[in-house]
Formats: sequence, structure tokens, C-alpha cells
Amino acid sequence: MYSLEGKAIKYSARTPVITRRTLIGATTFSALVILGIVSYLLVREYRNTEADARRSALNIVQLINRDIRNTFSIYDSALINLIDLLHTQALATLPAQTRQSLLFDRTNEAPSSFGFFVLDAQGKLIARSKPVVSVPPNATQQPWFSVQQNSTRDELFISHPYLASSDSPEWIIYLSRRLVAEDGTFAGVAVGKLKISYFQNLFRGLDIGPSGNISLLDTDGTLMLQYPPTSKISIGQDLSQAPNFRRFLNERFGSFIAMSGIYHHERLYTFAQVHDLPIIVVVAIAASSIFSNWQHTALVIGSVTLLLCLGLLWLTWLLIRELNLRLHAERDLAALASTDPLTGLANRRTLDRALDLEWRRAQRTGCPLSLVMIDIDHFKAFNDLYGHQAGDEAIRQVAAVIKTHVRRPSDLAARYGGEEFAVVLTETEAANTRLLCEKIRLAVEQMPPVLPEHKKLTISLGSCTRYAKPGETQDALLSAADKALYQAKKAGRNRVVNINETGLNAVKPPLV
Repeated sequence: MYSLEGKAIKYSARTPVITRRTLIGATTFSALVILGIVSYLLVREYRNTEADARRSALNIVQLINRDIRNTFSIYDSALINLIDLLHTQALATLPAQTRQSLLFDRTNEAPSSFGFFVLDAQGKLIARSKPVVSVPPNATQQPWFSVQQNSTRDELFISHPYLASSDSPEWIIYLSRRLVAEDGTFAGVAVGKLKISYFQNLFRGLDIGPSGNISLLDTDGTLMLQYPPTSKISIGQDLSQAPNFRRFLNERFGSFIAMSGIYHHERLYTFAQVHDLPIIVVVAIAASSIFSNWQHTALVIGSVTLLLCLGLLWLTWLLIRELNLRLHAERDLAALASTDPLTGLANRRTLDRALDLEWRRAQRTGCPLSLVMIDIDHFKAFNDLYGHQAGDEAIRQVAAVIKTHVRRPSDLAARYGGEEFAVVLTETEAANTRLLCEKIRLAVEQMPPVLPEHKKLTISLGSCTRYAKPGETQDALLSAADKALYQAKKAGRNRVVNINETGLNAVKPPLV
């Protein structure tokens, strides 16, 4: 049904819709911006935490690297000095005690020494720093002997870890250098024994977290030491096939986070090879201990941010809900202002505004405009005889018939006042207007009686079709339609009278 107020309602409703969409979009955008900023800050803090952990681990690696290099340098210097003194001919003329003191004088500087000794080419003992220093049986079969025997270069050899004896828990490393005869042939080895516990004591004061550890690895993958020791791995174990070890060996220096194949959790590995020695220092720190503070901070900030965004969305939902309630209230008020409460048709105010609008549109387009005035026959007598409730029911039933026949959205059916109705038909010729009027009249005549004891209701209709001319007003159309209705009632009621621009045209029922 066409309604000028309906148009006003539709237009006024459009603004809240836009407002709701704007609110939803603005709130969603704000929430995304907040989440984006917080996420960026948390990611940046995560990276800073990781960078700090890498720097700290690298400092530890460099410190260990320097201490190991210095320790092995002391042992190597002691071995070189021992070999040089053995080559000194004047030393052979000295008393045995003096000769012993001079040979092993520099070995006293070696930290955590388990003793020094010298073997000839056949593996026989030449000298040792102390009488208690033991020489392994089958010395010639030991790697630290055979490597020097078969080598053509004079360099320090560092062995794998060995137990000092079968009944001792002490692990040691053999450091050996080659003795060369005057003709350049192999003449034996000078050997120093280093306690691995020295490095354990060295690492004891370093902060590597509750689940971290420090490892010394031979370049062939043998574990030389791990601090603190665990039951998952032992000294001397072969780790050459571990993916992380391959990376240590290939890169020689660096830092990365990876899953531990032994401990089965992520760790930050920082590693470096000790100068030109076949030893790799690895500091492994559990990622959980590195990021525990960050995770706590991220949880708190993330929860607060999420609650803030949810609160923002909730407040927006409340505001939209209030806008919806206001919109419905405005629609209800607009409907009450534009609709007749008894019949549901447009009221007189809506009719006047619609008629004025369509009249001006007809002036612009040159299309015909029709107005139909309808009156219930003998309604006053019916109302006085059967009461107002019956009268209201009669008005409702007639209004329902009119509404049924006025179907186009551009047309308007309205209650003019009392038992009178009006219908505005846009772009409708006189013949079509008259046909519609006759259909409405006949439909009312064929309605069941409102009350059993009363005969059927009838209506009278007066219509006018005009082409709006410049300077004219809709009053001429309204006056002509009202005049046609008067003529229909005067002619006996229950009929249609049409007035067009050629004059009065009365039609007696039935036309169809």
C-alpha cells in the first residue's frame, strides 16, 4: 500500500541502519586496531626476549670458549716444555731428583691435572710427574698413542673421555704430543691427563636456567661433558647422527631454536667451536624458561585486551539494541500518526499529503489522477439501531474490501472520516477508475451481513479523473469527487458516479 508516511518512515529508518552499520564497522575496526597494536607489541617483546637470551647465551659460550682454550693452552705448553727438556743432553747428567723436578716443573701450572707421563716408541715408561700417576695398560693400543705414532705432524691430540680407572668415577681426557728422534722418526709420546670435573666446577656458577645445560662435544659427535649431568645422556655417547649436531658441525658458530631429540622440548642452542681445537661448546636453554615471563605478560595483556574488545563490542551491541528499540518506537509512532487505528487504512492527514504530492507529480508528468470517495449507505441508521460496536465492525469490513482491491503500491486507500473512505489512483484513466469502483461496490454488496438480523451493506461511490493543469490545486479534484458521491447518494445509493473532464457520467448498478 502506498503511504506518504510510509515513505517518511522508510527514509527516517535509513539513518539508524547507516548508524548501526557505521557503529559495527567502527567498533570492529577499533577492536582490530587494538588487537593489532597489542599483537605487534607482544611480538616485538617476544623477539626482544629471544634476542636477550641469545646475547646472554653467546656471552656464556664465549666465556667457556676462552677458558677451555686457555686450559688446553697451559697443558700444551707444559707438554712442549717437557719434550724440549727431554731433548736437552745436559739434563741427563743431573741427579734423578733434580732431573724429575726440572722435567715436570711447568706441569704444576696445569689446572686439575691428573698427572703427566712420557712413553718411548715401544710404550715403555720414561718418566712421570708423580709415582702415583698410573699408565694405562697396552698403551700402544690407545688412540692418544697410535695417532701420534702414525702422524707426521707435531700437534696436540685431545682424546675422548675415559674413566681414570675401573673403580673410579672420575673422567679424564688424555692430551698428547709426539716425541721425535734426531732422525725424525717417532720416539714416543708425552701425555697429560685432565680431569673433566674441572670444567664442571667451571660451569657451576653460570646461569643457564632450571632446564638448561652446557655440553662439550668432540667434532666426531662424542659427548665429552654435559653439565648438569642427566640420566638421559652420558659422557662418551655418540651424538653424530643427531640433526642438531650436524648443524653444530656445519655452521661452527651460531644460535637457533629447535626441538631437542633427547629432552623432547624446544631449546635455544648457542654454540661455537673452540678456536682450532676439535671441541664444540653448546649452551642449551629451555625455551619455556626463556619465555616464561613473556608468556605471563602476554597472558595478562592479552586477557585484558580481549576483555576490552569484548566490552567494546558489548557496549556497541547495547547501543545498537537501544537504536533498534528507538527505531521500532519511531516506526510505531509514525504508523500511529499515518494510519487509522480502526481500519488500518491511511488516515485523513496521510490522504491530504498524498493527494498534494500526487497532484504535483501529475502536473509534472501530465498523467491522469483519479480520486474516489466512498460512503456506507444508511450508516447512521445502522449505527443508531445496532450500536457503535456493530458500526465499527461494518466500517472494518468495508475497509478490508477496499484494501483488497487497491493493490498497487502507488495507490492509496484512506479513511476520510466516519463512514467515508477515499482512494487515490495514480496514472489511471476514467474507464479503469469506474471499473475498479464497480468491483468494490459489488464486493461490498456481496459481503455476508454484519449482523444476522440486518440486511446486507451497500456503498455509494463518486469518482473524478482529471489531468492536472498548471495553476490548479487538488481542491478541484476533491470537490468534483465529493460532488460525484453526492450525486450517487441522491440517485438512490449503491451505485457509482464518475465525473471526468467532459462532465457527469452516472452508472446504475450493476455494470458488470
